[in-house]
Amino acid sequence: MNKSKEEIEFRILESKGKALLDREIMETFLSAVHERPQAQEIAKNLVNTYTGVGRILGREMDDLKVIEGVTDSAVAMIMCVKETLERVLREKLKSEPVMDLQGLVEYLNVSIGHSERECVKILYLNNRRQLIGEELYIGEMEKAPVYIKEIIRKALIKNATFIIMSHNHPGGSLEPSEEDQEVTKSLAAACSTVSVKLFDHIIITSGGYFSFRENGLL
Repeated sequence: MNKSKEEIEFRILESKGKALLDREIMETFLSAVHERPQAQEIAKNLVNTYTGVGRILGREMDDLKVIEGVTDSAVAMIMCVKETLERVLREKLKSEPVMDLQGLVEYLNVSIGHSERECVKILYLNNRRQLIGEELYIGEMEKAPVYIKEIIRKALIKNATFIIMSHNHPGGSLEPSEEDQEVTKSLAAACSTVSVKLFDHIIITSGGYFSFRENGLL
């Protein structure tokens, strides 16, 4: 049964949003760009297709557009919500040194952890281990491109001291593949030739992470 706008707003204020279902959260966002009935229908289709808000926000634009009823306006709103979450977490990485992995993993989880396409995100840090830049490479379902020369070139342009490589495993496994380990060795070797350090390589999924540094592989 669909709730009225007033009912949902009351529950948001009473529970600070915690009492809402995933569908109702999406419906509330989408109501900014659509009339309530259309927003409700789109939200229902999204939740029925992708279980969980994180999985919805993790979809690429083309993936969202194939869902029945999803419009460009709805996609734009979803992208905006995701970018808002990323910016909150990114701002902390820019202002505070990366001393442990908690904040970093939270950011990577929101950014690429729920994607169904394999993505590689490269983070560039200064000598205080603060984020100064990043690059995202989007590949196919099971494979993403890693352009080591391009990564090194951008590290030099940004005057980075450290690099963190990260990529997601859409299948959910946190076990590094042989290819993952080879790419890590190759990137670390390339970094050492220009006095840049590969600080870590992190495999991220919606359910956890694997750190090469923590596990003695880097």
